[in-house]
Parts: sequence; structure tokens; C-alpha cells
Amino acid sequence: MFSSVSRSLLCCTNAIGPNRALAYILTKNSILEPSSIQCRDYHEVTGNIICPNVVRGIDHLRDPRLNKGLAFTLEERQALGIHGLLAAKFKSQEEQLDICRISVDRYEDNLNKYLYLVELQDRNEKLFFRLLAENVEKYLPIVYTPTVGLACQRFGLIYRRPRGLFVTINDKGHVFNIIKNWPEPDVRAIVFTDGERILGLGDLGAYGMGIPVGKLSLYTALAGIKPHQCLPITLDVGTDNQDLLEDPLYIGLRQKRARGKEYDEFIDEFMEACVQRYGQNTLLQFEDFALPNAGRLLKKYRNKYCTFNDDIQGTASVAVAGLMAAVRVTRRKLSENIYLFLGAGSAANGIANLTVAAMMADGLSERQARERVYMFDVDGLLSTRREGGVPEHAKAFGKDIEPEKDFEACVAKIKPSCLIGCSTVGGAFTPNVLKQMAMNTERPVIFALSNPTSKAECTAQDAYDHTEGRCIFASGSPFPPVMYSGREYRPGQGNNAYIFPGVALGVIATATHHISENMFLTAARTLANYVSESDLSIGRIYPSLAEVKEVSVAIAIEVAKTAYDEGLASVYPEPRDLPKHVQNQMYSYYYESAMPVTWDWKPEEKFNVRPIQPVPKNI
Repeated sequence: MFSSVSRSLLCCTNAIGPNRALAYILTKNSILEPSSIQCRDYHEVTGNIICPNVVRGIDHLRDPRLNKGLAFTLEERQALGIHGLLAAKFKSQEEQLDICRISVDRYEDNLNKYLYLVELQDRNEKLFFRLLAENVEKYLPIVYTPTVGLACQRFGLIYRRPRGLFVTINDKGHVFNIIKNWPEPDVRAIVFTDGERILGLGDLGAYGMGIPVGKLSLYTALAGIKPHQCLPITLDVGTDNQDLLEDPLYIGLRQKRARGKEYDEFIDEFMEACVQRYGQNTLLQFEDFALPNAGRLLKKYRNKYCTFNDDIQGTASVAVAGLMAAVRVTRRKLSENIYLFLGAGSAANGIANLTVAAMMADGLSERQARERVYMFDVDGLLSTRREGGVPEHAKAFGKDIEPEKDFEACVAKIKPSCLIGCSTVGGAFTPNVLKQMAMNTERPVIFALSNPTSKAECTAQDAYDHTEGRCIFASGSPFPPVMYSGREYRPGQGNNAYIFPGVALGVIATATHHISENMFLTAARTLANYVSESDLSIGRIYPSLAEVKEVSVAIAIEVAKTAYDEGLASVYPEPRDLPKHVQNQMYSYYYESAMPVTWDWKPEEKFNVRPIQPVPKNI
């Protein structure tokens, strides 16, 4: 009756913790013969430096960090004892990449492409990351927005192999015990979500795990952060989505969301457990938390931990970078614009606050800068005179003006030169709104930043059509090229992927203990400086996604400099060649030899060695 247990749970010399104890007890009581205790099926390697004597030959096929498929040489196959377990053909990594591209392209449905890439990552880590890193424009929309949104919605159906940790509210009081179950000791970055506001899709509960997984894939593919240093986590506190609670495929807790004191204590415990396990400099990235929690948790923890919220600060940085690049087209300084936001949530407030910081750098006072920013939410223009007043999280942008619930009327009255959508209301920038923007200024700036594509405030084509082709447009999700008046435009995507991988690399490379707002302003300037005149000529205010790796490294270097300038870095002494130091921390996508390193010794010196003498009996 215990044979299946012995095969699946117990391991002879390799067992650790509970498994070793169980093996010992069962053997001691003769329930199992020692010879029947089987070694575990495969060995998961951990850490940055792999100890050769703990890795078996078969592990090189079973572990995605070691597997090279048909790229193993004849010498490697014979030395590792895997000869015959692979077909006779030898392939280079380049040949494997060609096969992967063909395989992905055979699928017509993007979700199937997503599944192929996930399975490739589970099978051959280096091949996956090289494929993604060398084909960013092609595969970024598959592993990240917009396809990752669909993957999250179908997560119960496509869930295959566990990836990351699920920590539930039921584990409150034992969160550290869950964190230490993760087998990798060298974690430097954790991306975590509670699943309450996944993209523009709302509360997806435990299905939100697709977002931390996708984000961390980009950490590696775009900034070279080592994959074993990344840990995705879902904090499952329940869901208020009734459809999910009734969904037979749902993989999370079937209960309403925990809130209030219980929720806050759980988050406190989680943050403390992470630094207890991995150290105070561990990067903790909040992802897709809902408005009531996102801003207040960032404010609560930003000076206690190495943390940031990508929806607030990453979105702000990429949006401000677009505004900075647009200056070269509009010939208006940032401080000369009037800004109107549709939406007053965490993303809008993040962008607005960083825009204020940028205007202050242009010479305005904080009060003068804030006077140039207006917001419109579900209850209308943010006016201190409206019924119910201004929400607490957006009080800094409330105005003492007449209330207005008609958005089109606001655009006509306030006459913004920059219209920024963070509402997740598809089509909210109507033709009349866009036409009014064209009347407000010669070169209106229009950002439809909501994700996924179906939630965008307008399409790129609509923006050009209704502004006589004079707009400067950017979106949160990709749009196809636009034809207007016989000319093709390729509008840019204000994708957070330009920002967060580089910021994370700079923080990790310098062991930064807190992430300042100035780092995101620095990242925005660096990104804006990468926009070329040829980009601007085709209507793009961001560099090509093909350049995002180069941009990420440049951002990392500038963030690292800022960390030292502000006294936030922990790597001492400061490296003499900081760019080289940053690049030395990066992951290699290329295969390495699986053969052990060997070397010769110098010949032994000649000595007259005495014969062995018998040991006297009285000693």
C-alpha cells in the first residue's frame, strides 16, 4: 500500500525536510524496505552557481534551466549518460529558434501561441528567453498585453504546471512557511498581485497569476534579470466576481474578498515574510491592485521596503516619456500644456503626479503645475463644489470650479492640449471629443492608455481621422498602422515594458533599498531621449520595441547612477565602471557547455620516499 508513496515522495540520499523524516520513519518500522525507496524523478537546480556533483545526467533533459534538446554535443551526450535518449541529429540553438518560430506561426489563435511559448519555457528556458528577446515586437503582444489578458480569463482551463506561489488568506499567520517552500534561495525580485484589477478586466482573483508570470518573463527577456531570481506570487484573498465563484474551473478560494483589518494584516505579514526570507533589498513589485488599495499600500510601504507599483509609477513613467518626446513635435514645453485626464484612478494619479514633477523641473512651482492638471471621473469633473466632493486619493487635483458631468463639454471649456485616457471605457474619446481637441490646439496630444485593446478610449485610426491627421497619438495596447490622406503612420504603444524591466535591473544591480520617485522621472527622460527623428516622422513617440532591450539597459544604468547619487545603493564600493557592472549582472540566453571544466596539474616533484615501517605494538 505504500509503494506509490515511496516512488513519488521519498528520496534516498537526496531527500530533505519532511520527506527524509518520513523515509526514515517508514524504513525504521520496516514498512518499507530501504531498497524500495526511490530517488525523486528529477533534480531542480537552484542558485546562480550550479554545483556539478549534485546534478545527474538525466537532469540535463528534465530541468528547463539545463535542457538544450538536440543541441547537446556527442561528447556531452556520452559523458552525461544521455546518449540514445535523444535523436541522432545535432542542432544549433539558431536552428532550434527557426523551428520555434515556424511552430508558433502555425497557430492562428493567439491563445494557442501563448500556450506554446509557456510550454517552451517549461521545457527549455534559454531557448524561450532568446526567442522572446530576439523577436520582441512579434511575441511581446503574446506573452504580455493584450493576449495575457485572455490567458488570465481562461486560466482555469489552461493551467498546466505550477509556476510561482499561491498564498491564501487562510494561510494568515503562516505566510513565512509558504514563502520558504519556494526551493530557490536566490530571489531578488517578487511580482505579486491580489487579482482585483487585472488590466482593464476587473476582479479575476487567482486567475490573475498570469500577470506576475508575464511581467517576470519580461524582466528576463528585456533586461536580462536572471530567471531564477524572479518569483511570481498571487495573494488569494477571495474574489467578488460572482461568475468566478460559480465557475467549475476556478482554481482559487471560493469566497468573497477579505477586506479591512484582516486584509491589511495579511499584506503586512506577506511583506515582512518576503524580506525575512530573501533580505531587505528584495524588490517587491505591486501589480494590478484595485484603486482602494493600490495608492494607500504604496504610500504605506514605499519608505519601508524596496517596492514600487507598476500600474502607478511604471505607467506614469512611460506616459511622461511620451509627453517629453512629444515636446519635439508640438514645440510646447511640458509646463505650457493643459492636461485633462479621463479617469482619476491610480494610473491617472500616478501619471499626473510625475507630470507635475516634470513641470517643476521646467521651472514651475508645485501649485502652478497642479493648476494645469484636470481630472474627470465617473461622477464628472473633479470639482470641490460637486456633490460628494473630490475622492481622497485625488484631492491634489480637485479644482474650485463649476461641476460638469458632460465630458465633451469639459474638453470644450477647459481646452486641454493633452488628453489622457485611463478610464478603461472603450470608445470614450468620441468623434466629437477628438474634433474638439483638434480645435483646441494645432497639435493635440491624445493618449488612449487603457488595456486591453477593447478598453482603449479610441483607436489610432479614429484619432487621426477626427483630428485631420494632426494628433500625436499613443496607446496602451498595440494598434495597426494608420493610413490618413495617403500617408502611413505607425503610432507608438505606451507600454510599461519600456520602463519596469530597466528600473528593476538598476535596482537589483545596486542592491537599492528604496525606490525613489526621481528614478521613474530619470527612466522617463532616458526613454524619451531614445526617440529618433525617424520615429517622430512616422507618428511614433516611443522607440521601436525592437530597441527595448537596449533602452532597458540604458535605463538600468541611469537608475543605478541615481541610486548612488541619492545614497540608496547598498553595493559598496561604488563600481568604477557602472555600465559594465550592470551588464555583468545580466542573464545569458546562449547555451553553455554541459561538460565539467578540466585542467592539468604540473608534474609531481621527485623525492626519495622511505618504505612504510611497521607500527610498534606498544603505540
